[in-house]
Amino acid sequence: MDAQIWGEIRRLKEVEGLSEREIAERLNISRGKVRRALSGLPSQREPRQVDSKLDQFKPAIAEILKDYPDLSGVRIFEKIKELGYSGGTTILREYLADLRGLHREAFVRYETAPGEEAQVDWGYYGLLPFGNCTRKIYFFVMVLSYSRKIYVEFTVSQSLDVFLQCHLNAFKYFGGVTKTILYDNLKSVVISRYINHIQFNQKFMEFAGYYLFTPKACNVRRANEKGKVESGVGFIEKNFLAGRDFRDFSDLELQCRPWREQANQRTHGTTKEIPEERFQKEKDFLLPLQPNDYDVTVPVQLRAYHDCRLRFDGNYYSVPAKYICLPLILRAGKYEMKIFYQGHCIAIHRRSWGKNEKIDNPKHFADLLKIKKAARDSKLRERFLSISPHCAEYFEGLLGLEKDLKEELRQIMRQVDLYGVYEVIPAIEKALEYKAFGAAYLKNIIAQNRAKRQEKTIQPLKLSKYPDLENLEIEARGLDYYDQLFAGGQNHA
Repeated sequence: MDAQIWGEIRRLKEVEGLSEREIAERLNISRGKVRRALSGLPSQREPRQVDSKLDQFKPAIAEILKDYPDLSGVRIFEKIKELGYSGGTTILREYLADLRGLHREAFVRYETAPGEEAQVDWGYYGLLPFGNCTRKIYFFVMVLSYSRKIYVEFTVSQSLDVFLQCHLNAFKYFGGVTKTILYDNLKSVVISRYINHIQFNQKFMEFAGYYLFTPKACNVRRANEKGKVESGVGFIEKNFLAGRDFRDFSDLELQCRPWREQANQRTHGTTKEIPEERFQKEKDFLLPLQPNDYDVTVPVQLRAYHDCRLRFDGNYYSVPAKYICLPLILRAGKYEMKIFYQGHCIAIHRRSWGKNEKIDNPKHFADLLKIKKAARDSKLRERFLSISPHCAEYFEGLLGLEKDLKEELRQIMRQVDLYGVYEVIPAIEKALEYKAFGAAYLKNIIAQNRAKRQEKTIQPLKLSKYPDLENLEIEARGLDYYDQLFAGGQNHA
């Protein structure tokens, strides 16, 4: 037996006058170990060789601990029982304690009244795949101090909005709220601390005020003050996470839910009662939930790019085209994203936890096509009006036609592309003299003028396989542009 724990057992017996049972509970060891410590010096006692039911399973235990060094005694008991072990759990716990050198600092355990207190902490699991990336996985734990009923939820973040959402989910799971909740000095809760002066996060305090509980922070480096949830975190690590494999985050959540229910049906090691049964005595003392949920999301101001998407947490989410470049507010939940403009919700998306993913609503891009089409139509009109001052008068005449104005302008601009503005301008001027409005008239006038000069008309190129290319708008350039282009190429050579 270790001399340190032997001395602590004697001190508790001789100085504090505790009974063997109280000492065993205080140090979380067996009464037999206490009795052995009180019978003499540890170095004076020779271990008595006794055949044990556990002996033949010790190699198997060693192999299990090699792969899962933190696996709980309960899980190890389950595994060796499958191998044929018929002994009890007490001898196994003592063997594991000696094997691991499990010695703990002794603290005074305190108990609280029903509904009085809960304790909260975070745990860390590791990495899991999310699409094209991996993310760190954490787990939120809340334990009711009286009943020891536990709530656990896995997350991919420890941000304030996630932290508050986990609280809300826990409150709903328990059906109420304790009067106080005890925390370590988490950044989500405590902004700064100087001696006994604690400054809490304001949104967190608003959340606490809404649900009427009082937050309390442990003293610095005294995690034992929230030992119930510390034990809960360890229990989850050893009894749920160790020895299990998870394909992805969804599989992790799926396996967690039934395990959580089983955990609340086990006999608790300290209270010797089943947490769910003890909770039945506690639930009526919990503060009631509020009729409406507190909005735990944290607003983030963003702007959408010209492709109708805004960027958040490494991914892209679409918005209707008319909100491009406007100040938008995004509120992100664990599974859902909502985007607002001036208080009105304009888009809802599933939340992606991958990286560089595009989460789109096709309707948003239909609006973008309408805007681009309107822009193209406007550009077509501006190009026509820029040809000559007479074009404005001719455009008014085109408006009076019972024809497709856009198609008329497109046919006229094709004549510009084929023959140039110096051929089209005289045709427009002559058409105005006769009040002849329409692309067909301009084509005839151009053909007549070219025939007089004995010049042939040009047939436009037909792109039957690529009809969209026939509608391209090409900006005309002066010949001096090409002179400069070729001059630059020669200099470069």
